[in-house]
Amino acid sequence: MAPVPLEGHQTPVGNNVPQEGARGGSISLGVLIDFIVQRTYHELTVLAELLPRKTDIERKIEIYTFSARTRQLFVRLLALVKWANSASKVDKSAHIMAFLDKQSMLFVDTADMLARMSRDTLVQARLPNFHIPAAVEVLTTGTYSRLPSCIRERIVPPDPITPSERRATLHRLNQVIQHRLVTGNLLPQMRNLKIEAGRVTFHVEHEFEVSLTLMGEGPNIPWRLLDIDILVEDKETGDGKALVHPLQVQYVHQVVQARLVDNPNPLTEVYNCLHFFCQSLQLEVLYSQTQRLCRDRLDGHIHVDEYSPGKCLSISYWRELTSKDPRSELGYRLTVLVDTHDPARPLSVVHVPTLGNKVGLGTEENEIADRAIRSDLLSMERLLVHTIYVRTKSRLSDLKTELQTMLKDVDCQLQGSPAILSVAILQPCLRAESLLVTVDTHTGMLQCHVPQYDPPIMTELQSALNTDHTRLPTLISELRYWMTQRRCEMTLQHLPATPHEKLPLLFLADHPLS
Repeated sequence: MAPVPLEGHQTPVGNNVPQEGARGGSISLGVLIDFIVQRTYHELTVLAELLPRKTDIERKIEIYTFSARTRQLFVRLLALVKWANSASKVDKSAHIMAFLDKQSMLFVDTADMLARMSRDTLVQARLPNFHIPAAVEVLTTGTYSRLPSCIRERIVPPDPITPSERRATLHRLNQVIQHRLVTGNLLPQMRNLKIEAGRVTFHVEHEFEVSLTLMGEGPNIPWRLLDIDILVEDKETGDGKALVHPLQVQYVHQVVQARLVDNPNPLTEVYNCLHFFCQSLQLEVLYSQTQRLCRDRLDGHIHVDEYSPGKCLSISYWRELTSKDPRSELGYRLTVLVDTHDPARPLSVVHVPTLGNKVGLGTEENEIADRAIRSDLLSMERLLVHTIYVRTKSRLSDLKTELQTMLKDVDCQLQGSPAILSVAILQPCLRAESLLVTVDTHTGMLQCHVPQYDPPIMTELQSALNTDHTRLPTLISELRYWMTQRRCEMTLQHLPATPHEKLPLLFLADHPLS
């Protein structure tokens, strides 16, 4: 049985001692025969390609040289095959010599290792003195009283404070927080606060709610951020889910906490960071709602002209009116943006053209769209509806003023939601006989119709309303005559009379009337 080397101190022998069967190098006889056959075939192929190009004498010389060389090679192969009958004895001897060399190397390595252990390792391998007093105390009393006190301080938890001490501590902490808020600079936007249970909670409507506390009474102790709650919601496309992932809230928590250290106005920094984050989130919500409106219902009617994350969102509407009306060169747009002069303010809405006060429009109606962006329901569709409502009423109010100027005896009334301009063509005029003018909320183009009739002139009148207003008096006069004719026809239906467009006269073919 071969000796087993000591674990961890064995020197590998595979790199220095030749393995069994590998002494002197060897090759398989079948591989050798294959090589010789391939070489002979290759030389014969080359010879067959080159001989036709040479003379008769050169061909004979080449054939003789090839035959002699090949014969000599195969004679050597024959001798090798005959010798291979006794090669098993040589191979066995080689294996025996390799095994003996390996065993000799193992014995040498083992002797060297034992000598090194006796000189270096075993000199220091001595047992320490046994702790007799500790063993006696443990065996007699069952405990050990000589442990260091730091072990108790680090492992054994201290006794909890009593409920009265807890109430007194939180009350004192509330006083410290109140004093810090009174002596510090507090933004007007963060005046909605509540101090309770040793923490102060700031609530900014529709944006965020943040809780902070102090870890001591010193004036230089930084604020400690406890909790952040993002109040921005998307009730239309959010499916009731939170817009901010908990990992994102945790990252924002770490960023804000890092900025609270060594900051002269820490609460202002908290508001600026969270306010910017919430405004960017609100713009992102409005942008996603706009993309969904364009994809689902309003494709081609509205367009996102510009979107800069954290800065502004510009949307154009009434694009067909912009392309056809020469008076609307700038188009109709609304831009939701962050106030560059005062970033602490909420998002504001800028309208192009501006929504100025006009006759018949109250200040409250002009501010509907501005209030919509700050409501608890963040909705781009609602903002567009309110904006287009104000635009519609403004256009119809301008048209009402223009019609009253052109036609002195025409009574115009603007009412309803959506707004409808009712023009009394006849006097007296039934409600069903009035000319009703509305605005297409998608395109901004004016539309008109008479509920009781279907006048053939209505298409031309609608075209004049959207392009050339100078033709309106003539077209309205023609509409008045046409509606009067229809009144006469309806009146004669119950009388023994027949209405005709032309006089029913009979005359000869050569009469001048023909």
